[in-house]
Amino acid sequence: MKKVRVILLVFVSYAMLNLAFAHQTYLISDLYELRPGTDNYLTLKNGTYHKSGYSITRKMSRDISIVMGGDRNTPPDDEVDDVDSNPSYTSTYIKVFANKEGTGLGGVAAHPDYIALPAEVFENYLVHEGMDDAVAEFRATNKLGTIRERYTKHAKALFQVGKPLTDDYKAVLGYKAEIFVDQNPGSIAAGDEMSIQVMFEGKPLADQNVYVGYATKESPENASIPELSAYSLRTDKDGRANFEITHKDKWYIQMIHMQKVDDDDADYESNWSTITFEIKN
Repeated sequence: MKKVRVILLVFVSYAMLNLAFAHQTYLISDLYELRPGTDNYLTLKNGTYHKSGYSITRKMSRDISIVMGGDRNTPPDDEVDDVDSNPSYTSTYIKVFANKEGTGLGGVAAHPDYIALPAEVFENYLVHEGMDDAVAEFRATNKLGTIRERYTKHAKALFQVGKPLTDDYKAVLGYKAEIFVDQNPGSIAAGDEMSIQVMFEGKPLADQNVYVGYATKESPENASIPELSAYSLRTDKDGRANFEITHKDKWYIQMIHMQKVDDDDADYESNWSTITFEIKN
């Protein structure tokens, strides 16, 4: 019995140590302006904005889309480099052949996946990710010792090809959880206000926690999402919120919609969504 308890404690400690480095997925363009007519890459990270824990592979993805010039295309498998093609990769690299000038959009939606966690670890994870409502509900109602979660990740990145500012950044990808920015990042400058809208299952998501961060903000290891963020927002009845762009930088917006479910294979379902962009002015 003592040996079993030691093993369980090791598992719990390992899981808790990795909570800060486990989940959120970001699609990032390292270049503000992609090079027209040449190969460029979007980087898909799973972990934190700065460090990826493991590669979300093409096989793990339900959709990979690149939107440019009004056209939505899926890159062929040989233009997606992941851990399956190179065992040393912890990120995934998606090739973008920038043959149309304008503001482009990349998107990735993963297949649903599952995890089971001890109740204490699950609660700490909710706290770490800043899911205030889910924390309160869990503490008030949970009677389970182990929590089974079904989770799905969605990530979007905005990028620029050439100088023209176009409306492809508004494209609806149809992901279950999706964040939209109302202004083209190329038209925004430091000191301006940016507004966003969060959609869930195609409808505005009201009263949702949303966190906004930027790349150069101090990022201590194991810091919680609220601690890492520049803004903690709540969406209004139309799923909207706004914030000030304080300076030129790479910015990212993230949210997790967590809900209790009564399914044979899950007690909770979460849908994760991010969008990244760069402010140059």
